[in-house]
Amino acid sequence: MKKFAVVIICILLIAGLVACGGKAGDSAAEKNPYNLDYESTEIQPMSDEKASVDTLREAAKEWLEGRQIFAGTKFADYTYEDVAKHIGVDATYYYYNKQWPGRTYVWEAEDDNNQSFAIVLSERGGVWKLDAATQSLLE
Repeated sequence: MKKFAVVIICILLIAGLVACGGKAGDSAAEKNPYNLDYESTEIQPMSDEKASVDTLREAAKEWLEGRQIFAGTKFADYTYEDVAKHIGVDATYYYYNKQWPGRTYVWEAEDDNNQSFAIVLSERGGVWKLDAATQSLLE
């Protein structure tokens, strides 16, 4: 009887480990759905969906108050997810920026690929947070 109980407990432990292992893999995929190489300086495509010039202009000039540097502001704790949620679509592409060390995400406008909005995130406390923004949005 004791052996039977030990076998049942072992089976339950193994089943629990297998179930938890699957969840860890899923959450990793959710955090990097585009399989980005975060250390690469090569341009890596992300989403085919694009926002309008007006949406990008609103994000840059109104939502982020036209700022380009965010240290010491209320925006300094924003993450990529915060910016993407506000814009409504994921970035068009990604690359690691060595000149301004950090993760760079660029949104190209759907109506004009020459117009874009970009953010640079730097790591603070283990989280990548908004550091700088640039835009090439014509009036």
